[in-house]
Amino acid sequence: MVALTIRQLEYFVAIAELGSLTAAARRLHITPGSLSSALSDLEKELGVKVLVRRRAKGATLTAAGRQLVVKAQEVLSAAEGLASEAGAIRGELVGTLRLGCFGSLSPWLIPAVLDYFGTEYPRVDVEIVESSSDELQAGLLSGALDAAFMYMLHVSAPLEHTTITPVRLQLVLPAAHRLARQREIQLAELGDDPAILLGLRPAPDLVDAMTSAAGFHPNVRWRSTNVETIRSVVGRGLAYSMIMGRPLGDRTYEGNPLVYRRIADEMPQNSVELVYPAGGLTDAKVRALADFSREHLQEATVPMQQAGEGP
Repeated sequence: MVALTIRQLEYFVAIAELGSLTAAARRLHITPGSLSSALSDLEKELGVKVLVRRRAKGATLTAAGRQLVVKAQEVLSAAEGLASEAGAIRGELVGTLRLGCFGSLSPWLIPAVLDYFGTEYPRVDVEIVESSSDELQAGLLSGALDAAFMYMLHVSAPLEHTTITPVRLQLVLPAAHRLARQREIQLAELGDDPAILLGLRPAPDLVDAMTSAAGFHPNVRWRSTNVETIRSVVGRGLAYSMIMGRPLGDRTYEGNPLVYRRIADEMPQNSVELVYPAGGLTDAKVRALADFSREHLQEATVPMQQAGEGP
């Protein structure tokens, strides 16, 4: 039987991720010499060369290394899951929870999650990755992420999920917009008014599909991956937008007022989901996250469900 150690696999994966023994040693808090020695021991046990080390040029995975690093990541994930389950049996959770989140959802969901784990399970280290839904799904499938928050309509990969709350696309307008006094607005009423829309994939494609189904083609002047940038542009009266979230206060960073209105056209059902790989709930940390999300995060997302309210 091959006498591999978890530590050797951790070293191998760190070098593969960073492409440098020096950088990996810095992350792992060991000397480059110790790391190189451990890697040599690993290659001896495996009987194959997994990395090509070039002085001043970092480290490159060999063909065998590219195959084996995936298996190494799976073994480390399984080992961490085992430790997590043992902790759950003892009534505690330990280890790292790698949590992804679609960028525009982070302000609503991430603070509550960090507060919960910090209070209930302080030995769990929650690592946050904010990105597009496409990149989050790739991370879930590769094992780089344990779970992720995203919209149901964004999920295209074979992943399992827990529903947090239903949401609906809504309009956000400058307070002085000619349609701001209406409680519901047909998209056609917007005409050729300039729009600024979210640029995080796959949101642009989905909004385009929704508006096209309603027979409307917005005059998209700008796109941004930052929701607060979008809100600020709208607040200055430069454009309107269509987004899911509605922060409390209805004012931009600059203090300009915003108006949220319901879209009168038929819109497809959507929801905020906690997404994870098949069998992901066998990890006690992910299971705790799912339970917390179902029970408490719906309150955090209430503003996302509100549209057409207020003056």
